[in-house]
Amino acid sequence: MGRRLADPAGEPGRAGKRLSRDAGLRAELELCERYGIPHSQFLGGDGRWSDLDRAKALAWAQWQRSVCPECHTRLEEWDRERGGDPHAYVTDTLRCPGCELIEQERDHVPQDRSGYGVKIQLLPREQYEPRP
Repeated sequence: MGRRLADPAGEPGRAGKRLSRDAGLRAELELCERYGIPHSQFLGGDGRWSDLDRAKALAWAQWQRSVCPECHTRLEEWDRERGGDPHAYVTDTLRCPGCELIEQERDHVPQDRSGYGVKIQLLPREQYEPRP
């Protein structure tokens, strides 16, 4: 029963077609992973891991391995021979003021050893307490 969901395309070792088409399921499984709970518990079940929950978790892990860590797309989405489209995505530009501020501050971090390990973080102004 659980194996059917993990390999619905009939190809062992490939993440299921449902994950490709169902953004809602992907979002649910992402939350389940974050909280370490089975999908059935997310849906209101008792929290015990069923065969289907395990199959979904394995399919989700396999799905994640197929996603590029940089652009978050999958090669199949671009490949016509695998049902994709070479024009599946378009670029869009977004400027994040927070990231811009971090980059500006990074310019003040020494490039020598004294700057090793320096982390820059954003804090809400009302929570900021200057160091003595």
